[in-house]
Amino acid sequence: MRILARTTLGSLLALGLAAASYPAPAGQVSLDLQTLHAAALSASRGAGDSTDSPYILVSVVESRGRSATMQLPATGHYTIHLDQALGLAPITKLDLQPGDSVRVLLSVLEDNQAASNELPIATAETRSLTEQKSRFGAPSLDLVTPALAPLTGAGAHWLGSASILLSNVDGKIFWGSFDCVQSCKVVKSPGKDGYAAELDAGGASGVVELSGASATYHMALAAKRVM
Repeated sequence: MRILARTTLGSLLALGLAAASYPAPAGQVSLDLQTLHAAALSASRGAGDSTDSPYILVSVVESRGRSATMQLPATGHYTIHLDQALGLAPITKLDLQPGDSVRVLLSVLEDNQAASNELPIATAETRSLTEQKSRFGAPSLDLVTPALAPLTGAGAHWLGSASILLSNVDGKIFWGSFDCVQSCKVVKSPGKDGYAAELDAGGASGVVELSGASATYHMALAAKRVM
C-alpha cells in the first residue's frame, strides 16, 4: 500500500525550479521514532515467551549519492510487553539542500537473540536501495526480502517495513510520501487529507500498523525542521 501526496514530488520540484531565481535555504530535519506500541506480540517461540525483542533497521538514501545505515537500539534489542509502548528515540538528522530528496526505509524485526550481523545486513540492504532503478520510488519488496533473508532465515520475525520520502523544494521541506513495503498499512498520514506535509518547527507525524509474524505493532514517526 502506498500513500501518495496529492501535491506530488514532481509538481513540487517543478514549482521550485521555476521559482528559484534567488538562493533557497538549506534545511535540517530531525527524524524520530515517537512510539513503538505492541498491541499484539509476535508468534510465541515456546512456553514462557511473554515478551518481544524488537529492533529497527534503518536505511537512508540521499539524492546526492550519500547513504547511511543505523539500528535502533544501537546495541542489543528492545524488550516490550503486550500493550506496552516504547517512548521517543531519535533516528537521525538529515541535511537537505534545495533540490535534495531523501528516502528512509525502516524495517522492524524481532528476535530474542541479538545477532552480530544485523547492522552489516542492513548496510547491504542500503547498498541495494542505492542501486534500485527508481531510487526515490517506494523500495521494492523484491529487493528488501532477499536483503533481510539472512535474518529471517535464522529465525528473526519480520514485523513489517515502511518508508518515507523527504524533499527540499525551493527551501521548503516536505514529507512527500509514506509508503508501506511489507506487512504494513498507513493509519495516519503526515499530511492533511493525503497532501504533502510541509515541515516546520512543529513538524509532522505519521503512523503505520505492522502485522508480520502474527503481531500487531503501531510505529509512530515524527519529522520536524530544526534549521
